[in-house]
Amino acid sequence: MINKLTPEKKALIPFYLERWRNIVLSSEPIDRNKAVEIVEYMYSLVGIKTPKIIFCNSPYTAINQMLLDANQEHLQKNITKNAENFVNAQLEDFAKKTCLYKANLIDIQNLNNEEKTDIESLDELDATEENNLDLLGMIFSINQSELVWQFWCKKIEPKGISSFDWFSTAATFDFFTSELDCEYDPKVYQFVDQVVRAGVFIFPFEECCFICDRPTKLLFDNENRFHAEGETAIQFADGQSFYFYHGVTLPEKYGKVHPQQWKPQWLLTETNAELRRILIQGIGYTRICQELQAVELDSWAEYTLLQIDNPIDVEPVYLLKMTCPSTGFIHVLRVPPQTKSAREAIRWVNWGVDPENFSIQT
Repeated sequence: MINKLTPEKKALIPFYLERWRNIVLSSEPIDRNKAVEIVEYMYSLVGIKTPKIIFCNSPYTAINQMLLDANQEHLQKNITKNAENFVNAQLEDFAKKTCLYKANLIDIQNLNNEEKTDIESLDELDATEENNLDLLGMIFSINQSELVWQFWCKKIEPKGISSFDWFSTAATFDFFTSELDCEYDPKVYQFVDQVVRAGVFIFPFEECCFICDRPTKLLFDNENRFHAEGETAIQFADGQSFYFYHGVTLPEKYGKVHPQQWKPQWLLTETNAELRRILIQGIGYTRICQELQAVELDSWAEYTLLQIDNPIDVEPVYLLKMTCPSTGFIHVLRVPPQTKSAREAIRWVNWGVDPENFSIQT
């Protein structure tokens, strides 16, 4: 039994995650014949005859078709859990053979104490990295109040299988079998491998199955979060699209406008705290204090303590404005709302060093 990963093996984990992440990020249309083969294979795994297959250009189209379907009886028995049971059983087997936390590479990658290697102690550690490619989860969360209510009324269980949600599972299979020589069920590995490579979304029911195409467009920031400026970050062939700013979903009224054109006045009417935070991040405090008429509270040398009177954030916004005496360049930083003077704000920015001593120490 493997109780601990060597540093060399541990160093390979990001490689396996990145390899499978790149595989799933293709924007080519799915191969429908291959998708049908995968669905047939999945139904054979759970011992159910393959039902009628319906192709859709996006998960959202499939969801709407389910909700509009007059005959709801064939949508009562979702078999997603049946298929997931086969995969989870294999992952649990990996965990038992290696004593590694949940047998999930994302969890293993975030272990911060190499001395804790048994299952009991590893369970105390939290995984800090989330799978930011869970597109099905995003679609439901963005439209949660509307979709959840409609599905609940029609007694439909809208669970699905997504290659985007399974890429870390595929990486886990690859790592454990390639690097740790773990025995595995080839039928299960083949299923996971094919789902991820095919780039499909599947909503499987006993009497019908929806197969959805992958997105035609996916854009990210340098931290691999969905992100685009002035355009959609995710788009499907049927036009269904989503705007994101560094991983945060934006409504179209903000997303279609480049952050350089975002207006500070929007902060006065936006009621969502997270969106106000994103707007502040995109606009910047320099423009905000210029256009929202910041009130001067105190000054010291080339530094000015300002306050934004308007309620644009949860806490009052206090700013330290710094003007370079040689170039005239203005830089603005936010400081704690309890700040009483410009000099106190400078000390806070300089980690407690008084401004008269700062130039000497640096």
